[in-house]
Amino acid sequence: MTQLRLGFTLLVCLFLHATAWAEGKILLGQSVELSGQATGKENREGALLYFDWLNKQGGVNGKSIELISYDDQRDPAKTKENTLKLINDDHVIALFGYRSTPTIEAVLPLLEKYRIPLIAPFSGALSLHQPLQPYVFNLRASYRDEAAKMVDSLADLQIRQIAILHQDDSFGKDGLNGFVNKLGERKLQAAVIAKYDRKDMKLDAAVAQIAATTPQAVLMACTPSACADFIRQMQKTGQKPRFLMLSNVNSDEFFKSLGDNGRGIGVMQVMPYPRDFGIPVVRELQKVLKSIKNPPPLSYAVLEGFVAAKLMAEALRRAGNRPDTQKLSQALENMRQVDLGGVQVSYSAKDHDGSHFVELTIVGKNGAILR
Repeated sequence: MTQLRLGFTLLVCLFLHATAWAEGKILLGQSVELSGQATGKENREGALLYFDWLNKQGGVNGKSIELISYDDQRDPAKTKENTLKLINDDHVIALFGYRSTPTIEAVLPLLEKYRIPLIAPFSGALSLHQPLQPYVFNLRASYRDEAAKMVDSLADLQIRQIAILHQDDSFGKDGLNGFVNKLGERKLQAAVIAKYDRKDMKLDAAVAQIAATTPQAVLMACTPSACADFIRQMQKTGQKPRFLMLSNVNSDEFFKSLGDNGRGIGVMQVMPYPRDFGIPVVRELQKVLKSIKNPPPLSYAVLEGFVAAKLMAEALRRAGNRPDTQKLSQALENMRQVDLGGVQVSYSAKDHDGSHFVELTIVGKNGAILR
C-alpha cells in the first residue's frame, strides 16, 4: 500500500511539473535573500536580464521562461517554506539560483523527495560538490577550489604570518577547512583562527584576537557585511594586512560600502572579468545592458547570474519540447564541454561540477577590480 501511495505521489508530481510548460511558459523557482545586503539581488538581476532578452527572441522551443523568486532573508526555515510553495503551489519545473550555504543545505532533502533539480546555486559549499548531490548541478567552482588558490598566492609570496577569520556556521567552517588543509599542504600553519556568530555579527573579539598576532595576511570566510566591518575595525587598529576573501562577497554594493578601505583587498572570482570584452558572454551581457533603462551594474555577480540563466536555457533547449524534471536532469548530465560564450561547463552522471575556474583579483580605487 505504501509503495502504491509513493508511486501515485510521484505521478502527481510529474503531472504538476508538466503544467509548468503547458500554457506556453516554463516556470522556474528561486528562494534567495533579497532584503538587506545580499549579493543574491545582483545574481538575480543578471539572470533576469538573460531570461527577458531570450523571451523577446521567442524563448526556448517557443516557450517563455518565468523566474518566480521569493525572499528567504537567509533563513533556512523560510527557504524550506518557499521551496515547498514553489514545488506544490507554483509547480515549477526546476529550482534555480539559490544562495547561501545554510539555506541551500536545508532544502537538499526536498530535492531528493520531489526529484527536482537545483541548477546553478550561487554557493561553492563543499556539501554541494562532495559527495555527489544527484539533483544539484553546480555552475561555479567550490569554496575549496577558491581557498586553495588563496593559500597558494600567499605561499608563493613567502607570506607566513597568516590569520583566519570565519563565520561560525556551515559556510564559514567549509572555508576554514579549505584554508587549514591547503596551509598544511604548503607546510604552513595559521597564527590564529578567530570566528564570529552569524546571529549577532559581533566582531570585536575576533578583531582583538587577530590584531594581537600582527598578521601579514588574513584569510576570510564571512558574509559581505561582516567582511566589510572586520576590515574597517582592523584598519582602525593601525594594521593593514592583506585581506583575502571568498567570492561570496562579490557585489557592486559590497565594494562601494568599503570605499577607500577596500583598496588592496583580494577577492576570489569564479567568473571571467566582466569588463573583458574579448569574452563573448561579456559582450553579450554588455549589449543587453545597453538595451534597457536603469541597468544593474556590470559586476561579477550580475555576470554570474547571466551565465547561470544561459546554462539553464541551454539545458531546457536540450530537454525538448515537453520538458519535465527528469528530462532536464538527463539533458544536463549529457552536456560535455559546452561553451556558454567563454565559460566552459561539463557534466556527467558522476560529476555535477560544471566549472573549476577560479582567479584572484585585487580591489583598486573606487571599488574597481584589478587583475
